Amino acid sequence: MTEPQFLRLDGFTKADRIQMTDRVSEAINQAGAWITDFHLYSNLLICINFQVAIADVGRLAITLPETGLHLSQESLKQLTSVRDSTLNEKELGGTLQITFVHHEPDLLRDVPAVPG
Repeated sequence: MTEPQFLRLDGFTKADRIQMTDRVSEAINQAGAWITDFHLYSNLLICINFQVAIADVGRLAITLPETGLHLSQESLKQLTSVRDSTLNEKELGGTLQITFVHHEPDLLRDVPAVPG
């Protein structure tokens, strides 16, 4: 497998959405990576954008699964291929998409009226 130029990680969880988001955020920080942005899609999905030094991808490969998040096989392959690379001076951007498996109704938010 060739080394990815951008990490596209995805996983799922049945854990509480807010608690899992906190755990994943902490795991990203513990790995030496940092969150650059995120997007919530109702209460079904979150997409977290992050940056990580290639030298720290190995730590990310350890800290993310420790949260209880079930990463896809493709995500695990990407983390392994970068971790085992010899490029230690570069950074990678990435996304982590988390799907929340639950039976709750969609999270509805009031949208304020826009004047005009």
